Amino acid sequence: MKISVASPWFVAGIVVAALASLVHAQAQLDPTLLRKPPVDAWPTHHGDYSGRHYSTLNQINQSNVKSLALAWSYRANTAEQGAIAGGVVAKALPIILGPGAATGGMLKATPLYVNGVLYLSSPDHAWAIDAKTGREIWHFYWRTSGGEYIGNRGMGMYGGWLYFGTTDGYVMSLDAATGRERWHKQIADVKSNYYTTGAPVVINRHLIVGLSGDTLDVPGWIESRDVET
Repeated sequence: MKISVASPWFVAGIVVAALASLVHAQAQLDPTLLRKPPVDAWPTHHGDYSGRHYSTLNQINQSNVKSLALAWSYRANTAEQGAIAGGVVAKALPIILGPGAATGGMLKATPLYVNGVLYLSSPDHAWAIDAKTGREIWHFYWRTSGGEYIGNRGMGMYGGWLYFGTTDGYVMSLDAATGRERWHKQIADVKSNYYTTGAPVVINRHLIVGLSGDTLDVPGWIESRDVET
């Protein structure tokens, strides 16, 4: 019998490929979860299509809630530069807080929770966070052209893809495993005082997005877009 020993580089390549497959599998949303009460996942803004924002889980109740303690904390990374998928991303518009400044640094999103990962967003930013440890998995920056920094309510998800709106009137799609941009589409002109803050909702293969106008004479609207393109 002849026994061959693989080279360390070959073994390392197999390990890397296996880890990559695991990461992509982890970042896949089972679409049937969207039609069930949110127990093992929180796959859409309200948890499910009922809009109640309610979970039937009962492990935490009135008798034991006082025993909760901090497990970890994560300070949202809003650095102007940072690593993503092995490279350095372009400089992003910094978030500034204070009187008269943009309030993009405020986290107003309801995180999605899918397969042990939290996905959350704020204006110009999106993150994937390990729900068990608080470790940042990736951070996406959007180089905005401006807009209304009221906040960002969160993201939508379909399969392995994420979606969120921007302050300057775009809808964005990211790869959930890596945080890389898949595409962005303009849905309104920021110069006409349009912006989007609401979390997109995925129904079947429809990506439902909403636009807000100013509070005076610019009407808002909702529309459906293809989840792939």
